Amino acid sequence: MPDNFKNRAIFSGLICVAAVVTLVILWNGRYILLLLFAGIVGALLLSKPTEWVQARLRIRRAPALVIVLTAISGVLIGLAVLRGPALLQQFGTLQTDIPQAASAIMTRMNGHAWGRWLSSQITDSARSADGLSFAASGLKSVMTVTTLTVAGLVVVLFTSLFLAAEPQFYLRGLRRLTPSRHRLLLDRSLENAKASLEAWLLAKLLSMVFIGLIVAVGLWILRVPLPGTLGVIAGILTFIPNLGPVLSVLPAALLAFAISPGRGVLTLMLFGFVHFLEGNIVTPLAERKIVTLPPALTLTVQLLLASTTGALGIALAAPLTAALLGVINAILPAERVPPAVQPQGSLRRAMTPKNADQLTPV
Repeated sequence: MPDNFKNRAIFSGLICVAAVVTLVILWNGRYILLLLFAGIVGALLLSKPTEWVQARLRIRRAPALVIVLTAISGVLIGLAVLRGPALLQQFGTLQTDIPQAASAIMTRMNGHAWGRWLSSQITDSARSADGLSFAASGLKSVMTVTTLTVAGLVVVLFTSLFLAAEPQFYLRGLRRLTPSRHRLLLDRSLENAKASLEAWLLAKLLSMVFIGLIVAVGLWILRVPLPGTLGVIAGILTFIPNLGPVLSVLPAALLAFAISPGRGVLTLMLFGFVHFLEGNIVTPLAERKIVTLPPALTLTVQLLLASTTGALGIALAAPLTAALLGVINAILPAERVPPAVQPQGSLRRAMTPKNADQLTPV
């Protein structure tokens, strides 16, 4: 009896130690795990056109992937040759126009009492910090973020290519590591997560294109500088729910308010109208095959990941939420409607005595 208790205690202690070690590894590798998840998202984006080419040409997956990558590279190179120099020039102009616009807005605000008070508050808070140390730390952080971003993009790119080239190889390895009694649940969870992610990505890509085009056209009509660049920024930031639309309106609003307050108000109305159409028409139509992500849940995941992984977690919070919801739907499927529910309305009136006689008595 004492030996059995001792063995159980040792086994329980080992389980606890293994759980703690696993949590420590997951915590220290949280950035790598998010980059791997971003690679999975990229692989899904490549898999759909690859499977389409594979089915149409009846070739193997590897040549189909090469054709897709060649087509994507050709499109990107063509866009870079046609619009790349102009777009880079506009981005450079934007970097100088935004500070000038902010300065013009501050000058206009200083003409009012409330503007002078606000300007003094901002100036006092800026002077409270050591300017030299702040600039040095800012330059160091920018260099660090740039290096990490480039390294992360390389990891995501190669992960996407490897997973898109041989997805079944990695799936077989994952199934082999899973006990046989849980493999069916694993397959169902992966299939649900894949379907949710694919549908979400399709809806998000449509929303990004819609917002980018409408914002660019609207800003061009309002004669706001650099409408094409601002449209590209708005479309890209649409990938990030909740926070992206707020960030996308800032540069356009600054440039518009620097011209006139009326144009600034019209720019804010344009962004509000575009995002209203996107949220109430485009996204619901695109996401009709899946359950729309609850905004409160997405925002909660964004806040949690922002506190632990920063900007990377904010960008990947929505697709991660979509994948987790797919897994949860596989593990905990929705309950069916109980058969004891009584019919309502026209269905109750259809239950005539003739139909009721055909029912089998209990």
